[in-house]
Amino acid sequence: MGAPQSQIMADRALTTLPFAMNSTTSLPPAPGRAPDGPPPRGPAAPGNGTITGVRRVGAATVGIDQMLGALRTLPYGGSDDSTGELGLQPKVRATVSPVIASVRWAAAMFGMVFGTKAALTGDLQIVLTLAVCVFITTWRTSLPIVLGSRSAAHRLVAVTDCLFLGIAVGCSGALTSPFVACVAAAIGVAALGWGVVVGLVGLAAALAGMALTSGLVGHWIGLGSTMAIVSLASLVVAALVPPLIGRRLKRRALADMAVSGHMDALAETNNLLTMLNAVARTLPTSLSLRDAVDAAREQLVVTFRPSVICLIEFDEIGHEWIPKLAEGCVLRPTSRTADLPPMLARAAVGSGPIVVPNLMVATEPGIAAGSRSGLYVRLAARDRTVGLLGLEHQLPDHFSARDLGLLAGFAEILALTLDNARWFGRLRSLGAEEERSRIARDLHDRLGQWLTYISFELERILSTSTGSSPELTQLYNDVQSALDELRDTLRQLRSGVSSGRSLAKVGRELSERFIERTDIATTWTVADPDAALAVPIENELLRILQESLSNIEQHAGATRVDITWVVVGGVGTLTITDDGVGFDVAEVVRDNAYGLVGMRERADAIGARFTIDSEPGRGTTIVVSAGAPAGTKES
Repeated sequence: MGAPQSQIMADRALTTLPFAMNSTTSLPPAPGRAPDGPPPRGPAAPGNGTITGVRRVGAATVGIDQMLGALRTLPYGGSDDSTGELGLQPKVRATVSPVIASVRWAAAMFGMVFGTKAALTGDLQIVLTLAVCVFITTWRTSLPIVLGSRSAAHRLVAVTDCLFLGIAVGCSGALTSPFVACVAAAIGVAALGWGVVVGLVGLAAALAGMALTSGLVGHWIGLGSTMAIVSLASLVVAALVPPLIGRRLKRRALADMAVSGHMDALAETNNLLTMLNAVARTLPTSLSLRDAVDAAREQLVVTFRPSVICLIEFDEIGHEWIPKLAEGCVLRPTSRTADLPPMLARAAVGSGPIVVPNLMVATEPGIAAGSRSGLYVRLAARDRTVGLLGLEHQLPDHFSARDLGLLAGFAEILALTLDNARWFGRLRSLGAEEERSRIARDLHDRLGQWLTYISFELERILSTSTGSSPELTQLYNDVQSALDELRDTLRQLRSGVSSGRSLAKVGRELSERFIERTDIATTWTVADPDAALAVPIENELLRILQESLSNIEQHAGATRVDITWVVVGGVGTLTITDDGVGFDVAEVVRDNAYGLVGMRERADAIGARFTIDSEPGRGTTIVVSAGAPAGTKES
């Protein structure tokens, strides 16, 4: 019977498999926490397709656990539906139905052997009992009772079998009948399926049936013989022993399942820790913000395979979000929380990662128009929000529950890495003035002297030469141009704000040299020449001004530049406006284009607010505000 039973279970399992891929269930939240922030919002409204901290996966209408349990019994011969509710190990479960069928037929064969003589002599009562026992045994072999079912109908069927067999056995001698073992088998099945109470009810029903028919045929049930006493004892044992065996098997199955589940959890945890360890080793290798962002991108692509990556940093000074990485999407250079894509805005106020299996049925759109699934998380470090990370894919249900748990750990590492890089960038920018002076000295002492020597030698050769040499003349002019460029570079490197030279004075000198070099009409307006900020802050503002003028000279095609410097109440505002070609500010953060990152990083180093306003054909305006209002303490 093993091979046919295995084939039957395989067919049933394959039949239920399509249903297992269509309905839904929930898994527990993946591990992960956020260092700070308000508690997460309540669960999303039904139908919006958004889940916080959980992952929606397929589940079977008939139960995935039942289907998998049936498949696990195939190596041991398979099992049928009658043992699915017992909660036994697959190996044990696969043997229950064959054992029950074997016991039933052994009891029937025992009765046939010891009742054959009476049947051959024409005892119709033995023939009737044999017919009933063989019929019920055959029926229950083909259609076994669903043991352990919560349905009252299945319990009633088990008790009814005991009653009918008791009635049949009562016709052929009751407790002295050779077919009393069939009654014991039926009572044992009822007790195994539903415990001692149902077993005793089956025993009572069998004895009642015996008493009824034995009285009708004149063989009153009694305990006058040893055989009757032994038979009654066997019926009582059949009602009491199977539940004890079943309970012990269930405890062992639960223990094995707990160990198996613990091993699975350990294996999954080990995999996650291995991946997070690889991330942790990779991300902090560089304290450069750009290197950290590039390393994070590589890890995100390898780990999650997204089609859209969005990494934005929170500016605590201006309370704005600044894109650091926008791959597959277009973002504004700066955004308030209310202007963020809805899913990122939700992550900003949440405490854990958010997964959206299907953005098509969600009430809020994703970051990119073509995305169908997404993962979003807030990056927090040192009890502060550092930024937001959004990952999306063009296919629904791309991100799994494993990705959700992995993202929670990845977010902590990435947040610390970005925060470390940001603070290191601030320290590096504020300590760069000494390095600029050293570079200026090296250029002057080495490259400058060599160019000056070459210029003098070319001038001597040209003055002593009897004929004209266009090549030497051109080379002399090129060397003079290189010297002019070097002098201008040294002037920029050495030009810095000091206690005796404020930004108001140094900025005016810079704008005058810009006019001489480019012939672009430039105005420098200062509201109060005596007002100034701290020297390190004004130095960084000067570098931002230098880089802005360099960009205007090389790319803007401007004919006019207006620069204003205003210090009011301890806050300085530098505004640079040109009438050049302008550009689309969204393209600054499109894909991997960083544009103006240097100026923004310098502003961040001094805690300044940096804004840029530009449109194609309408010029560009850059505004940088730095300093602390009067009465506050600078950090």
